[in-house]
Amino acid sequence: MTDIGPIFRALLQNKLGTLLIALQIALTLAIVTNAAFITQQRAADIARPTGLDEPNTGIILTTIFDMQLDQMQMLRDDLETLRTIPGVIAATVVNSVPASGSGWNDGLYVDAEQLSNESVNYGRFMVDEQGLDTFGLELVAGRNFEPEDMVRFSMEENGIPGVLVVSQALADALFPDGDALGKTVFNEVGGGQPMRIVGIYDHMQNAWPSSDRVDLTALVPVYMLFGGGMYTLRTEPGQLPRVLTEAEELLSKNRSRIIDYVRTFEEQKRRTYSGDIAMIKLLGSVIAVLSVITGLGIVGLAWFSVTQRRKQIGTRRALGATRWDIVRYFMVEIGLISMTGLFIGMIGTIALNWFLDTSYEVGRMPLWYLPVGTAALWLLGQLAVLVPARRAAKIPPALATRSV
Repeated sequence: MTDIGPIFRALLQNKLGTLLIALQIALTLAIVTNAAFITQQRAADIARPTGLDEPNTGIILTTIFDMQLDQMQMLRDDLETLRTIPGVIAATVVNSVPASGSGWNDGLYVDAEQLSNESVNYGRFMVDEQGLDTFGLELVAGRNFEPEDMVRFSMEENGIPGVLVVSQALADALFPDGDALGKTVFNEVGGGQPMRIVGIYDHMQNAWPSSDRVDLTALVPVYMLFGGGMYTLRTEPGQLPRVLTEAEELLSKNRSRIIDYVRTFEEQKRRTYSGDIAMIKLLGSVIAVLSVITGLGIVGLAWFSVTQRRKQIGTRRALGATRWDIVRYFMVEIGLISMTGLFIGMIGTIALNWFLDTSYEVGRMPLWYLPVGTAALWLLGQLAVLVPARRAAKIPPALATRSV
């Protein structure tokens, strides 16, 4: 502690260099901490389970250009073909899949007297009896759809389903007391389009990863007949690539439609999160570059200090200072600079997070990021100064005190 006074006076002799390094540390703390927070958020979103059997799920999107076809019969034929492929566990036709970025959103009412703004919004997935098995969902209560539950939705028909199967999260949102099974909900204000909850499954995301109601989803027994179909199938482990190739060949035999794409669900998920993945890589690079630059700045300042004070160091060695005393001197010096920069940086970190949250809704950063970021940059400063400090400690007293 007796070194702090001399160290502080020495720093005042190089005010500009000291100030620049302190500001660099402050800027690094503000940017790196917020970048780490945003990166962690995006990574957590990507890692969230969608509820599907992701490695074994595939998607085939088709478009019909011969509108004179019997679309219902074609769907039946296609599903029968897909379900007979060896290795297929289940297949269905859907309007969307989770985490795809495109789908249907609707609202449910538990009381006919509720106002329009009191509905519970949810992601709506239109499937047939094999939808539950195709998505790999676990039924925790009630039953699956039966053939007589299915209705048609097209330009000519507007079938209204009488039942639905909901996620546990949606069941809890509609009926917090936990008695959702068997209850009737309404799809329109005033008690219009009543539907009975016949089943509850464990978990599935909706189509929009950024939604604040991402876990509120439901399956409804509807065949959509609007000029094509999105076929989703689930296979036994390791069979998906072969099954998708065979399925594409079989569906391509019908010349009245085209195959828009054939994808694994994992590929679709990567496409949906491509922006987040790119952001993670970019922010990771920013964190690495800023850390390296800050470390090099500290090394440069310490190296310059050693070069300028060779005679002073030699004198201290001649008066009995050990090598550790010299190393400690420079570590304390960088520690004082780091403390100044980190104090400024903590204020900057909070201000930057406030700006990002109010302008871009990134969320409020938990306060524990501050001590973690501060400790990391403090350690970086101490590690960066070790090389020039050890070089200073090796200066022989006789050589350092020699007149130039």
